[in-house]
Parts: sequence; C-alpha cells; structure tokens
Amino acid sequence: MMGLLGGGGKDEKKKTESYEEYKDRLIEYLTSPSTINVHEKDVQIAKYHQVITAIKYPRMVDPGWLTRLVEMNMDFDLSMHIYPYTVDTTIKMLENEIKKQKTDIYALETEGKIVPQSLIQQHQDTMALINLIQQGTEKMFDLSLYIDSKAYTKEELEQTTKKISDTMNSIMVTPKIPAYQMYKALRSTLPIGVDDLSVTRNITSSALAACFPFAISSLEQHATGILIGFNAMNSIPVIIDPWQLSNPNILVLGTSGGGKSYSMKLLLMREFMEGVSINVIDPQAEYTDLIKTFNGDVIRISPDSESVINPFDLTDQSLDEKKLSLLAFFRCLLGELTEPQRAILDETIDRAYEEKGITKDPKTWSREPPVLEDLYNEVLPLTKSQKEIIYKPAMAIVNRMKSYVFGPMRFLNQQTKIDLKNRMISFDIRDCPDVGKSTVMFLLLEYVYTQMKKSRERKILVIDEAWTVLSAGEQADYILRLVKTCRKFNLALVMMTQDVEDVLISRAGRAVLTNTSTKFLLKQDTSVLDQITERFNINPAERQFLQTATMGRALLMAETTRIPIYIMASPEEHRIITTKPDEMLQYQKLEKPESTGLVREFDINRPLHFKNDLDDDQIKMLTERGFEEIRVKTFTGDAELFLVKNDTDETDEHFVLQYLMYLLLQQYTDSALIHHTRLPDITFNARDGRMIAVEVEADVGVKRSIENMEAKRKILEKYDEYIYLVSNPVLKRDYGDKYGQILTREEIMQKIQSYFK
Repeated sequence: MMGLLGGGGKDEKKKTESYEEYKDRLIEYLTSPSTINVHEKDVQIAKYHQVITAIKYPRMVDPGWLTRLVEMNMDFDLSMHIYPYTVDTTIKMLENEIKKQKTDIYALETEGKIVPQSLIQQHQDTMALINLIQQGTEKMFDLSLYIDSKAYTKEELEQTTKKISDTMNSIMVTPKIPAYQMYKALRSTLPIGVDDLSVTRNITSSALAACFPFAISSLEQHATGILIGFNAMNSIPVIIDPWQLSNPNILVLGTSGGGKSYSMKLLLMREFMEGVSINVIDPQAEYTDLIKTFNGDVIRISPDSESVINPFDLTDQSLDEKKLSLLAFFRCLLGELTEPQRAILDETIDRAYEEKGITKDPKTWSREPPVLEDLYNEVLPLTKSQKEIIYKPAMAIVNRMKSYVFGPMRFLNQQTKIDLKNRMISFDIRDCPDVGKSTVMFLLLEYVYTQMKKSRERKILVIDEAWTVLSAGEQADYILRLVKTCRKFNLALVMMTQDVEDVLISRAGRAVLTNTSTKFLLKQDTSVLDQITERFNINPAERQFLQTATMGRALLMAETTRIPIYIMASPEEHRIITTKPDEMLQYQKLEKPESTGLVREFDINRPLHFKNDLDDDQIKMLTERGFEEIRVKTFTGDAELFLVKNDTDETDEHFVLQYLMYLLLQQYTDSALIHHTRLPDITFNARDGRMIAVEVEADVGVKRSIENMEAKRKILEKYDEYIYLVSNPVLKRDYGDKYGQILTREEIMQKIQSYFK
C-alpha cells in the first residue's frame, strides 16, 4: 500500500502521506454518500429519510411501553439521546419549578379563578419527585427520541411515516416532523452520539428505564451461533449456538407436515457453512439433494448396495465395550433377552472372536473380525442339546438370525465397507427391508457415534424418524449413555420424531428429554396436546400457538428460556431444501437443457441475464421479480437483449457494461471485484500483481460524463493503472490526452487480455 502511495507521478504531498491518513480517507470514500438531497420534510440519500420527533409523553407508562414501535417490523431507525443531570442541578431546577407553580396557583386563587386540576397535579408530582431525588431513589435525565422513517419513494415514505405516527399517538406520544431541520434531524439519528436537533424532555430514571423497548423475553444472542429463526412476536432474529448451552443435543417434535425436516435442513446447512461436520441417518432419503448440493456423500444401506457395516467390527472400541454394544444390538434384533439367551450370546460371541484370533490383548484387535454367520455357526450346535434351558433359547436366537444370514438382511453378513472422510454424509436406508430397519439404524448410530468420537471438532449426528430407535425400549441403556456423553466429544445429537408418545413414555425418550437443552415443538396433534402441556409445562398461550401453528412455526425451548419463532429460508436456501412437489417441478423447469454450445448457468439471484439464454418460464419468473428488458451493445459491438434488475443509481447501460466487465475478468482471475460505491466500478489484480482499476462511463451527455471522470480521477490515481471504459467515442477522441487511458467497448477485450499474457 505504501508503494502505491509513493509511486511515480504523484505530487510531494501524496508521497509523504502516511498510511493512517490514507486509511482515514479511504474510510471516508467507503462510508460517505455521493449525494445528499435536502428537502423541506425529507432527505434523500439513495432512500428517502423523514425523521419524526417525540414532543409530548404520557404522564404514566408501563415497562416496555415503546415495544409496540419495535414490533411494527417496518423500515425505520429509532434513536434515543440520554443526558444525566447532577443532583444539585436537579434539585435547583425542581425548586425553581415549585416556586413558579406556587406563584401561578396563588395568582389564580387571588383573582378568584378556579385553579386547573392539571396545575395542581403537576405541583403534586413535582413535590413528590423532589422528595425522591433527595432520598436518592430517583435521578433526572434529558431524553430525546427520534424515529428515522425510510423508503425508496415518497409515496412509500408517507405511508410509513403515517403508520409510525399513528402508533406513537396510540401510546400517548405526540409526534412532530421538524420541517426545514431535516438534515440536523437525520444526523441526530445516526450512531455518532450527536444530537443536533435537541428536542428534549426531562425524565426520571424509573420512567427512562420503562422507555427501553426490549421488554419481550428472548434468547441470548450468541456471537458464534447461527440464525435459528425470528421471534414470532416482534420479528427479532434469534441467534443461538447449541454448543454454548449445557449440552448441544436437539430434539424436534411435530406432526407430519409440520416442517421438521425443512427446519432441520436449514439448521444443518447453516451449521455446515460454519465448519460443522454433518452425519444424517435418513430413513426416507429426504436429505439426498441437500447432501449432493454441498458435495457430500450419500451412502445407501440396502440389499443391493456395496456399503455395509459389520456388527462385529470393533471400530476402535475395546473388546469388552464391543461386547456390550453387541448385546444391545441383539436386544434390538431379538427383543428383550432372557437370562439363558444372554448367557448363550456371552459365550458364543467370545468363541466367535477367538476363532478369528481376537482376544482381550489389544494387539489382536486389528485383525479381521467375525461376521454374523460365524456367530450363527457357534449357536447352531446348541439347538441339538438335550437340555431345554439350552436348546430353546438357542433355537430362538438361530431362528431370528436366519434372515440376517440367509434371508433379506444377509447383506449385513460381511465386513464393513464404509468411508466417513467427507464432512457431510447421509445414510440412505429407504430401501432397507422394514424387518431390519430398526436394527440397521442402531448399527449406524453406534458406528457413526464411535467414529465421530475420534475428533474434537464440532459435529452433528441427525436421526430422522427417531421413533424407530426410541420405540425399542430395550435400547434405553445405550441411548442414555450416548446422549449423556455427546458433549464430551463436541457432538450434537439431533433426534426428530412425530410420535410424541415414544418420547414421553419410553425410557430412552425420557433420557433424551432430560439430556437435551434445545427443543423444537412444531404443530402438535390435539390427541397429544395434553401430554405435551403437562410434560413441558406449556401455558395456555403456548398451547394455542402449537395447536394452530402453520408449517415453519415452532416453540423454541433452550434450557429455561422458551420463545415462539417462525423459520424462514432465503430463496436459494429454500430451493435446496424444499420437498414440495410443485416447487421442485418448477425449479426443474428452470434448469437449462443440455446443449453442445456454451450455456450460461441460470441463477435467479444474478442481477443480469442474457435474454437469448432464457426460456419462457425463466423470463416470466424474472419479470415477476422486477427484472426489466434492455438492449445494450456488448464488447463485440453486437446489440443484445438483457433482463436486468438495476438497484443502483447508475444508468442501465452503465449497469450492464459494469457487469459484463466483471464477467469478462472472471475468465482470467478470481481477484475481480465489483463496486457500487465511490471506489472504481471494477478492480482486479493483473498477472504481475499490479492493481488495476476500471471506471465505466455511460452517462447521458458529454458534460455529465466529464464531471464524473474528473470526480473519480483522484481515486483512480491511487491504483497502479486505471482505465476509463466509455460508451461515447467522443470522450476518447476529445479527452484522451487529459484523462489517460480511455477505451471504447470494442477495445476493452484486447486490453484485458494483455494483463494476463
């Protein structure tokens, strides 16, 4: 940066300019508006601003009485200036006020007139206040309250201002628009601590405390968290970090169609963007599109897939730990184990491992483990025993294992073949036979949990349709151990279910409830509302909210705090996670068909599109979103039709040329930046490291163009090299010598190529 400041061709002042001085001027360029238009009752800086001042306040107020203003969810800023009085100044001021009031009362009584009740009340209030001040229970302040109403048009501004004024009147605050003082008023609303307008009202400390419009309880905002949703009462963003709570586990309860999967996909996407690893056990393949969008791995567990987990795989566990998890696995497979069955399994599991040379010696644990058929062959001879206490339980084990050795679940009868290196993985078990789906879910849960314990990085394990696991009460001990130890390994366990009874009744479900700090309660069926109300201590208002909640609305409970929220995704997030068939079909139509030629990818969030690249559905969608058609000559000299959404103050031609220049540079470098500030329109680094600036000049009229070029030249001179790209060839012909490199649109492509040779 100092090299740029001291480069050749600069005057002495610029050569000696310090970095701090340059930084101050650069900040000014970035933050200062290019123009400010001051009118009688508004100021225009891109948007129109109209400031409303509060000149009268109610005599008595309740805490949070300004909350109604915040809840309006409109485009405005609220600013308060507070100045404290010293005790001596306050007492002297009140004593003078009391003297004045007494004089007024005495004068009216002497003349035989009726003393107004308002004057008597004012005198009583002042006497009471001076007593409180002298006792030290109150202090005095000056308060200024300003509201900056904003809109892009004057019509919208008038509507916004009227709604704000009506709300102020409804809470007994008298609004006033300071005509001919709007610039001072606007400065008074900026976060610079300056009250140029000075429309003040003295107020006590207790009344001042009631003015703060933050009375609605909400969740603590975590700086490291993600956007969970918006407060349903005041639309304030709710940002939390589950890892900052007592444990990071999350439970999601709601009826089918309540938005469980949608909400969690959104949460997972945002957590993934923050560096969190994601694993999903997906019974219905609902997460496949999301996983593929982020280049994750979808691992299918089914009879015809190559991916499989061997239940006997030690997966970095000790032999004793694995035997305990195997007993839990067989409780899932066989149901509640009898004592004879447990004894047989204990003995035969040991023999199966010993046949493979695996003993209690850790050195043997890396050897190839047995498979289900090996255990089956160990149990089978016991079915021929003459003792009923042996052959009956052995026969029960063998009969149940047949489907896992010879039947539809035989694909589990082999060694583990799974790769968990990707940061985002989904286990698709949709095509797994129903007879063994709960068993497979348990295997995946145990395997993934064991693998994720190896790292202390943040990670999430999602179990969709968790009722499959929770309904098997025999697994309660394992689930209880898992949810209690998650935090130690920086793992968040997310469980989702629509069968609330499984959570409330089963032992595993109660363990999840007890050890889950974050809970999402979405729309609930009326048949379980009584149980929900009792278990979660739901009040009548919350019960009504759950009963009538639409998709995406939830009661969020984070430890002891609870708040109704609505969950909202951006258009791009919604496109990725929606499961509505109609919307998915519409997005498919927007995808361009394959072509042998160059096809530009359609991105609805891009502000410029070549019309010839679009089909009728895409054109209709863009038009509905405010895009307008414009014809502009490109860098080849051909006039093309574009659909653009120009939200800048520049002309449409300027907007198109600036964006085309950006697209051109993207073919050569990733360093290209587009600016809509006082900086150059485009900046980029050439191959040799030089910083190049491009200023597009496409205004109507030569005179206006020259004024713009003159204004920008001081900024452009700070770069190693700069170019004026002009739409009017007259500028190059008549002013090329004065303003340096001036190129027409037909010349710019060759010039850009020269920077990267």
